Amino acid sequence: MGLGPHKLEKVAFFYATFPRPTETFVRRELRAMIELGLNPTLFSIWKGRKMWEGNPIEKFQLIRLLSLFFWIPYWAFRKPHSFREVLIALWNRPCPNLQNWNETFLGLGFALVEARRIQSKKFQILHAVWATMPATAAFALSKLIDVPFSMGAHAYDLFRQGGDWLLKEKLANASLIRTSSNSSAKRLHALGLNHSKIKVVRRGLSSWPTRKSFTLHNPPELSLLCVGRLVEKKGYFLLIRILDLLQQRDKVDFQLKIVGDGPLRKPLQKEINRTGLHDCVELLGPKSEDEINKLYLASDVMLFTGIIASNGDRDGIPNVVPEAMSAGCLLLASSFAGASEAFVDGVSGFSLNPRNPKAWIEIVEDFAANPSAYDRIRKKAQVEVRERFDVKRTAQNLRKAFELVMESN
Repeated sequence: MGLGPHKLEKVAFFYATFPRPTETFVRRELRAMIELGLNPTLFSIWKGRKMWEGNPIEKFQLIRLLSLFFWIPYWAFRKPHSFREVLIALWNRPCPNLQNWNETFLGLGFALVEARRIQSKKFQILHAVWATMPATAAFALSKLIDVPFSMGAHAYDLFRQGGDWLLKEKLANASLIRTSSNSSAKRLHALGLNHSKIKVVRRGLSSWPTRKSFTLHNPPELSLLCVGRLVEKKGYFLLIRILDLLQQRDKVDFQLKIVGDGPLRKPLQKEINRTGLHDCVELLGPKSEDEINKLYLASDVMLFTGIIASNGDRDGIPNVVPEAMSAGCLLLASSFAGASEAFVDGVSGFSLNPRNPKAWIEIVEDFAANPSAYDRIRKKAQVEVRERFDVKRTAQNLRKAFELVMESN
């Protein structure tokens, strides 16, 4: 896999918290990278464990931040230009919010305290899995120890109003910016970044569920599913409106299960009760990866009604979309942002405006009346997702991107 003298051997991966139960796609990708022969050193800055599937994790001890009284003057003397650059950036724009203030200074503090130790390990690339705290740490480390860094930058990082305090500097200084959707890549291009350092690498899947039958799971009732955090950008209130109108037409019996937790749980339950949907819509709360996979196979239709939130946040390609496709669900997904990149509209799924409930209702009613007519679309979705979201292939693409960084540095 190496490129002559640029053989990729020593890479550091930086996480805010690793492992995190909800980030199944992060673990899938890391397993695939390890299977390719790349064994990155794992750094978890905030929380996490010291071991994962037999792999040690360098878990940062927050008490080490007390040594900043020594390291701040040390690095200010050794790297005065880098110090000045970061301080000016922080001074010249307001911090978006308290959470980002904490993440920024923890990332910077980690870098100052750990830079000499990380330098001694002679890493070839520093890779930040996320554009927030991990990328702040990798950016600062790169400035201090002169090692190139790469970073993930996804829809959450790029579209929120205010965004991240140092995002502009991190994007400008990164040797590679990995994103997982074309919509996010377009955003990066619009920010004026060099196209050559932007790499679209999908978030991959590692298992392919076997659906025994494409007949309705519990005929004549439709089994509907929605998976995702209970937050504004998921468009749940539009979903409830679609189902309310569907129920009023009284042509289809259905049961919808919503998997996930978040700040909108109580308002959503209140709206479900208000519309009289409490007998056919259930908030299940968070579930494990295995439990969710079983729910995909036990569902006929997957609904995703994502929107652009009031703060600009949106999804790129939500992981639940290819996951549902791989399980053979009929996919009805929002036309906003990047969800529709995962499939071909009308061929392997349907791209619909969640503010137009009529289009959603018509497809659901037609599917309920003649489900076998949609078998071809559901099977095509399974084929397409294997071609485009195989984690072995996506991990290989990411590794190649790392090698190109080494070649150019």
